[in-house]
Amino acid sequence: MENFTEIGKINNSFLKESAAGQKVLVIVPHEDDEMNLAGSMIYTYVQKGAEVYCAFTTNGDYSFAASTRLYEAEQSLQKLGVTKIFFLGYGDTANHYPGGHLFYHENEIVTSPAGHQETYGSLHSPDFSFQIRKSHSPYCRAAMRHDLESLILFLKADIIFCIDLDVHADHRAASIIFEEAMGNILTRGGNTYQPTVFKGFAYCTSFGAPKDFYTRNIYSVPLPPKADDSIIGLSLYDWKSRVRFPVLPKCRGHFLHDNILYQALFKHASQSAALHAVRIVNGDTVFWKRRTDNLIYQANVTASSGNPYDLKEFKILDLKNIDESNVSIIDHSWCPSIDDSKKEIYISWPNKQNISLVKIAGSIKSDGCIKRIIISFDNGSIYELGALPMHGRIISIKLPEIQQVSTACVRLEDVEGSRYGLSFIGFFAHEYEMSVINPYIKLLINDDFAYDYLIPNTVNACQLSVYQYNTKEKIHIYSLDDMDGWVDSDYVAHFTSNADRLCIRAEIEGNPDCYDEICIHRLSWRALQKLRLCQCIENRLLTFFLKKHRKYTHIRHKYLKKL
Repeated sequence: MENFTEIGKINNSFLKESAAGQKVLVIVPHEDDEMNLAGSMIYTYVQKGAEVYCAFTTNGDYSFAASTRLYEAEQSLQKLGVTKIFFLGYGDTANHYPGGHLFYHENEIVTSPAGHQETYGSLHSPDFSFQIRKSHSPYCRAAMRHDLESLILFLKADIIFCIDLDVHADHRAASIIFEEAMGNILTRGGNTYQPTVFKGFAYCTSFGAPKDFYTRNIYSVPLPPKADDSIIGLSLYDWKSRVRFPVLPKCRGHFLHDNILYQALFKHASQSAALHAVRIVNGDTVFWKRRTDNLIYQANVTASSGNPYDLKEFKILDLKNIDESNVSIIDHSWCPSIDDSKKEIYISWPNKQNISLVKIAGSIKSDGCIKRIIISFDNGSIYELGALPMHGRIISIKLPEIQQVSTACVRLEDVEGSRYGLSFIGFFAHEYEMSVINPYIKLLINDDFAYDYLIPNTVNACQLSVYQYNTKEKIHIYSLDDMDGWVDSDYVAHFTSNADRLCIRAEIEGNPDCYDEICIHRLSWRALQKLRLCQCIENRLLTFFLKKHRKYTHIRHKYLKKL
């Protein structure tokens, strides 16, 4: 079968752009979650020349020995080109563990299911605390937060990809404790370290996604179905606001055996991770951006009533119970007293700040609603906002002019109900976060990222659209060879009568360095059926082989206790 990833002209400015000199850190709970969360991003940034680090908060030692899980992680990451790995060395814990998760114990030491009370690693990979301080950390929440904070400051990565609130207790603990550690860093006096942070899911958009790899054209990550454990739709987790990254050819294609992600997943034999490659491999990778340049982190915040401290935290969503599948979000908000006639938040800075963008959100869990808000600055500027969306969804207000101010006041002017408040306030100097990631674009067909796209040769036109990251500029789309076809003003690609493929380029008008190129191939029914048959054969053979390998692995573990 032809390798269609090599015949078309399919360059992309994000994938081609060098990241030399940049540091990227991936933080996950278990050995194999790095693949579920960010496998393609790890490989992409290695290929772009960045220094890529991966950190695991636990040793994955619930069912298998830590030495096995750590070794598998090293082998898997080496396949992707990563050798700089940190193991924090905390215990792998299942939901509803009778001994109690360290998340519930701030300073009290707990015993993990594997029988440990302090961090540890392997002979060749000591835990992070021992590497840095020559002593192990106790199993408690404060220690994990301290280790994460130390790791982040030790590396000072430009980009951080971190796990979010999946249904697993260890995932939720890692997500929340990371945000607490990040908040401590951002609110330090005089802090200037502001990495680009992305949060993502290992389950609903990866490990638990549909088995949709074997298709004519690779699908992008689909919207997960609504479930009790899902937070998509709450606060900043609007599906339309997700950040979508394109992936390199080695991370996509039509077959798995030569896919670099499949090969890396296979190294996690104890987890039979390669069986899930059909779910994990997609045409994009999805995250939600958490801006760290919010000016409120370095401000003094007070209120006419109630405690406004939560508004200074990096953490937006919080949980008291990380074991239950049904997500019960804590109302992590500022709520004024019922008898407070002012209902105001006061923000002040020691020096004047330039503000061009304001973001704000109401309470995630609320019996009331905020129908009107007044934002005023000490330079006399006043802005009025209408009703805030439900479920804590964040709205953005681009100010018509940059405001240079020292104080701001946010007043709830018109409210309804008995309980209402704000879960987030953000003041930003720039509309888009200043980052090592430049704006990029990606052509889509049917809302899927398109690369080498296959269609029947009976189709004469194809509708295109464009995904834009950190840019709203006008996009110019055109054919790279007028003999093959053209793209009209409605972004519809048209083929000439005899053309078997059409190479298309999209670029920002006035900035040709921000571009995407794809190739649409028109194939005969016979060629498309041949592709489908070859995929079906590979799917059956790989599934049979991987299931046998899983059985062999678990028998070996049962009798030898070690892989």
